[in-house]
Amino acid sequence: MKTYEIIITPDAEGDLRQLRDYIAGTLEPPITARAFLHMMRGEIQTLKEMPERSRLVDQEPWHSRGVRKLFVKNFIVYYRVAEDASRVYVMNVIYGKRDQLKALRELISQD
Repeated sequence: MKTYEIIITPDAEGDLRQLRDYIAGTLEPPITARAFLHMMRGEIQTLKEMPERSRLVDQEPWHSRGVRKLFVKNFIVYYRVAEDASRVYVMNVIYGKRDQLKALRELISQD
């Protein structure tokens, strides 16, 4: 079975840091925040094998760019598979109850 390298982009790293800080500062003790992030990173690492198992985002321009989404608890991990390089690029991690299209548009407009 083919194995892919997981690349977590700076945007996704920022999303994960914000998530950790929010959980630790508002909701739960820091140890719980660290455990949640550990679980989240573990789920992301499952993309090393069969990353195409998650469906493409339906909306454009993300669909034609090959952006896929992985559901992890209450969050959606957006990623793209570079088949020729055997890499998976994790682009963003967004809270599932947010308006996903609006959040993605805001992220694109920041680039």
